[in-house]
Amino acid sequence: MRFVGRIVGGIVRGISLLWQICVCGVANLVRRLSKGSRADYVLFELSGPLLERTPQRPRFFEIFSVGKPAPSVEFLHDALRKIAGDPDVRGVVFLVKGAQLSLAQAQTVADLFERFRGWNRALYPAAKAKEVVVFLETCGNAEYVMAAAADRICVSPLTDWMVLGLRAEPVFLAETLRRIGVEAEVVKVAPWKTAADSLARSEISDAHREQIERLLDGWYGEMVAAISKGRDIGEEQVRAAIDRAPLTADEVVALGLVDDVVYEDQLASALGGAKEEARILAYDQARGSLYRRPRRRNRKRIGVISLSGMITTGKNRRFPPGMPIVGGSTAGSTTVQQLIRAAMKDERLAGVVLHVDSRGGSALASDLIWRELTLLNGCKPVVTYMGDVAASGGYYVALPGRKIVCQAATVTGSIGVIMAKLVTSEAFGKVGANRFPIQRGENADIYADDGPWRQEQREKVEEQIDYTYRTFKRLVAEGRQLEPTSLEELCGGRVWTGRQAQAHGLVDEIGDFATAIDRVCEIAELPTDGTVPVVQVKADQNRPRPPISEGSLEVTVGGESLGEVTDALLAVLQGDVSALLGRERVWMLADGLPKSR
Repeated sequence: MRFVGRIVGGIVRGISLLWQICVCGVANLVRRLSKGSRADYVLFELSGPLLERTPQRPRFFEIFSVGKPAPSVEFLHDALRKIAGDPDVRGVVFLVKGAQLSLAQAQTVADLFERFRGWNRALYPAAKAKEVVVFLETCGNAEYVMAAAADRICVSPLTDWMVLGLRAEPVFLAETLRRIGVEAEVVKVAPWKTAADSLARSEISDAHREQIERLLDGWYGEMVAAISKGRDIGEEQVRAAIDRAPLTADEVVALGLVDDVVYEDQLASALGGAKEEARILAYDQARGSLYRRPRRRNRKRIGVISLSGMITTGKNRRFPPGMPIVGGSTAGSTTVQQLIRAAMKDERLAGVVLHVDSRGGSALASDLIWRELTLLNGCKPVVTYMGDVAASGGYYVALPGRKIVCQAATVTGSIGVIMAKLVTSEAFGKVGANRFPIQRGENADIYADDGPWRQEQREKVEEQIDYTYRTFKRLVAEGRQLEPTSLEELCGGRVWTGRQAQAHGLVDEIGDFATAIDRVCEIAELPTDGTVPVVQVKADQNRPRPPISEGSLEVTVGGESLGEVTDALLAVLQGDVSALLGRERVWMLADGLPKSR
């Protein structure tokens, strides 16, 4: 029966390819007859946040064009691949207007520019290379790092070169909390696990300062090297320019950091010849006239599971954007488990890329996800791609990947454990509120906020922390094939950039999401030429899949309510992170880290 199915599938794919050839032939004929409607340059605008993956939207939105989807690297990747195959398009223009990029995202877009050139060279080796042009309306650190990878940089006359370097300014609230009668109780594995330092300390510790300086040194070095390489000037000249910043448009042109000073409406003239302006069309307008090529699609697929936000037990939850600690969403272990089990059952998936962008959270939830990913990796390859940050619990869930890929500026590591609570008894007294706790059980108050830990309770918490920490280190040693005796120098809550983590063996390769796709295709013995479809793994969360036993893997291969939002907000205001993490009280959380912007 399976043999018959393959024959039928082959016939269907053959008919589909023949149909594509016919459609492409007609479209290209129409294109040739309408020469005046073609673009010389295809335009993209980057403003606001840049997502890694295109958000999944209801079909209703697509049909009736309700709202505009946020830009994503996935969208740009697919669009640039199509443009690279057009023999007449001379290049692409990126308008950068207040783009909210991290340094890791800037590196991802820079990698995409290089891929675009590679696709173009492969198809037209003898032709003039297509040009990548970036017009900067605003010019900060990450925006310029991205632009430096382009062939040509344009700015408006009053655009200042604001590549000022990096700065971090952690705030410590222990004294502030004491004034209102609140005190933080913290147990952590080492001084480098600084997630609760802002609540427990009044000043920066030596370990915290060392941590921040290590990150800033790594990011600054990456930034200088990227600018030096992209603009073909010495690193010392780049450092000198940064130290002189902000600089005017004329100054950076003289230094060779920018090519043209023009207004946006003058771009067509600047990119055109002596007699005629270049025709610049937005991608939505130009896509219909691009040269079309039939593309054979592989029968197998690569699935993507995205894990973003604080890791918690239970289902994924969405909150209003910008909520402290929580952010806009959480990654619930129950939801992620169902996605992993769906991927395991899907025979069309030859492998999975786990996309992690998380500072961690619940140790229990992280471990539950780790277990499911380990089972999945036992029957089909898993490769982990780490976005802006995959630290603490975010790194824990990355460990089952056969390969771990990240950008040079990705924040990772923080292999450590912490637990904290705020003691508010004095604060209640200041406002005349009297509490009369009544309990059964010696340690029923161990997580209560009406008093500090007794010595025996602190020892119990330390035992929990130590047990979880030893488990974390063991999994790192096994997953990364590192000597347990050498781990302590990498662990203890220390945080690393992606480049530093690679040097220590915590990650395998510096690259972008497409690099991770290539690696999982290679492991699954599939082509890396873009013919393998990449799909988001889906699961019906209302019909939970039962766990799949380890011994049966071979056979197998054959928006939130107002109440939940209110509870989460109250927990944040009360400083009770544990309320957001469920009953689990041991955290693998890397919070309060500087951002590479």
